[in-house]
Amino acid sequence: MSWIDEHPKDFVRLFSRENVISTHADKLFDVIMALPDSGSRRETMWPVSMALLLLCPDVIVPAVHATLNESRVRNDFNYNRVSRKVVFLDNVRKCLKIDGLAEIAAICMTDFAKSVYLLPRHEYGDLVRYVLGTEKVVYSLIFDFNSILYKHNRDRARLSQLVLDKLTAVYRADTKEFGELILNKAFEPTSNTYITYNVAKFSRAYRKQTKIPQTLDDFGTLPPLVAPKIRRLLQYLLKTFSPGSPTSGDRPVVKGAPPLGKADLIVEILGTHLEHIDLALSGTKLDKTLPPGENPQVDVETAILDYIIEETVASRHPEIAEAGTALVALLYAPESAWRWAEYAKFNRDGGHLFWQYTYVLVCDLANGSYPLTFDMAQKVINPNVEREVALQAMQRLQSCYSNAIRILKANKVTRVYTKLIAGFDSPWITFSRQHRLS
Repeated sequence: MSWIDEHPKDFVRLFSRENVISTHADKLFDVIMALPDSGSRRETMWPVSMALLLLCPDVIVPAVHATLNESRVRNDFNYNRVSRKVVFLDNVRKCLKIDGLAEIAAICMTDFAKSVYLLPRHEYGDLVRYVLGTEKVVYSLIFDFNSILYKHNRDRARLSQLVLDKLTAVYRADTKEFGELILNKAFEPTSNTYITYNVAKFSRAYRKQTKIPQTLDDFGTLPPLVAPKIRRLLQYLLKTFSPGSPTSGDRPVVKGAPPLGKADLIVEILGTHLEHIDLALSGTKLDKTLPPGENPQVDVETAILDYIIEETVASRHPEIAEAGTALVALLYAPESAWRWAEYAKFNRDGGHLFWQYTYVLVCDLANGSYPLTFDMAQKVINPNVEREVALQAMQRLQSCYSNAIRILKANKVTRVYTKLIAGFDSPWITFSRQHRLS
């Protein structure tokens, strides 16, 4: 199916005119169907057969019509021409309810749906009807973690790909339904981890397959609704994540497909924030769409984002730390300077502080009235952290600090106030630099 995913326009053109591909694909389909059937062969041959069938518009349309309308008159020339296709399409539908065959049938039906929703629906109504006839069953099989598909599967990669393909089919079918799925099923602590993981990577995977980048505008009013859910899930995952645990520790061990690991979920969600920085900042003090003024909920959302960045940058898991550092670097990159300047312009009282970095041994959290204050150093500079871990964490932050300083210079920051407090009787040591916008 990769060719159809990567070249959707070429696939649609196959249905608009006669083509030589259809003839060869039809013959190859018949050759495969003539082979002896077996469980191991079926797992390979059925998806190939479905792909071949989709390349034969002059065959698949009458075959689906015959399947839906039970018009199987044996002396009918059209039926004799498509009889093997009708049998195949029938078998795929029936196998959705058979334990050992449900997964391969779901793969075939999902591939079919992904392709059909690329076509004009008013011209190929029968193909859409064939998809909708089993939609509830396929949807439940793929998205319900308690379905038979998960009970009999230990192949994470294949199962994850199936979930991603189904998300693509839903997105092509109805963007509103896709948005409801994200809002209600993707970013809860009890969500199916395969849904969470693949929704998080969906935008990047879709762009890679189709070469079509997605923007937040493509999702309408969804981003501001889902952004707080994403932040709270990240906060929950970071609080409950243990580097020594390969899977979600709060989930009971069950027979079948294991949940995806929390580290994988955290990295993919952070990847979404890197792809769509406005989603990461939605609802926080750096959200450009919010009106100026005091808002307690905005303070809460900003504090959660603070926590996420602090925990990820100082994480012992290298991929989490790398993703967290990349997010900080993006926030303080020169191209993001306007966000900070815009905040300070409308928040004179609380926005005078443009950047603060603090090395703390034992100290209360910084004043929460600042736009964003990162006390990341306190996570890595203390007697309980190994020297190498602390060194690596600070090295990751070095580029972020460099970017921040460049922003300060570009915005002509003046009146630098430097304070160093240290003493034999002092329980803490603080070094901070406060920069005021001119």
